[in-house]
Amino acid sequence: MITRVPHRASLVLTLLLAVLVGPACVTLDEPKVAIDAPVLLRPAANELRGAPKSRVLTSAKETVRTEPMDTRFHRRLAMKTGPAVVSLFVKTATPVRVHLLPIPFLPGIPARLPGRALGSGFFIHSSGYIMTNNHVISTANEIRGLTDDETELELEVIARDPVYDLALLRVVKPKQKFPVLPMGDSDLVGVGDGVIAVGNPLGLGHTVTWGIISQTNRNLQGVEPEDDVRVVSFIQTDTAINPGSSGGPLITLSGAWIGVNTAGIVTAQNIGFAVPSGQAAEFIDAVLAGKGEPE
Repeated sequence: MITRVPHRASLVLTLLLAVLVGPACVTLDEPKVAIDAPVLLRPAANELRGAPKSRVLTSAKETVRTEPMDTRFHRRLAMKTGPAVVSLFVKTATPVRVHLLPIPFLPGIPARLPGRALGSGFFIHSSGYIMTNNHVISTANEIRGLTDDETELELEVIARDPVYDLALLRVVKPKQKFPVLPMGDSDLVGVGDGVIAVGNPLGLGHTVTWGIISQTNRNLQGVEPEDDVRVVSFIQTDTAINPGSSGGPLITLSGAWIGVNTAGIVTAQNIGFAVPSGQAAEFIDAVLAGKGEPE
């Protein structure tokens, strides 16, 4: 999930237009995502075409294992995985249409409303590649990351997938190697497996929540899977996922990420969903193969 706060100056400008020109309204101009929408490739993605997956992604040696529990087990897991998680702070430019007259069939004037958003991400490779949600950065014109040791990073978008709601980011001019979360196999986890989520809820910064996998293969898109249609098979979890947690990792007890936390149902108690790592790997494969459209 994502929290947007429009700049006050933009709201003042909108109100001023209304006073000077007459009755007016502003509506979001965000198109619906087509179920067959392609992966969108930024120019920087050309550098990755034909590269091996190991260029951008680190794989885990094991996804699940039986772990003896003690009172500090979750503390050790949080300390092990937390440094690879990044809080994201985004300057946005949301598409809107300004209607100067209250006539519904007029298209309105296209404009962009400045604002701010927040989310989460995590390093999937030590060279600075980060996984997050598409909806966190889809209208971004500037993305900043903040690590758990308060290091601020400038980030750029490499590619994004509106259907799977995923995005690949990269640190601009990295000066160091980064701690990494290795990718596990989401097909190996099942109902009842323990997991933690790490993210940036409400902009509070690195926050760890704990729970289990509640169910797998949830279809929330209302579309029956077919050979030529991509549908997310969400992992459902009772691990708390709040606004700002989107894009953070869902992590097994072995320290491997098996999902990208994407949404929570605000009217329910601890019903959240994550895009499985298997489909995140499909997204990475498409980027490396150059399968998509330039953006």
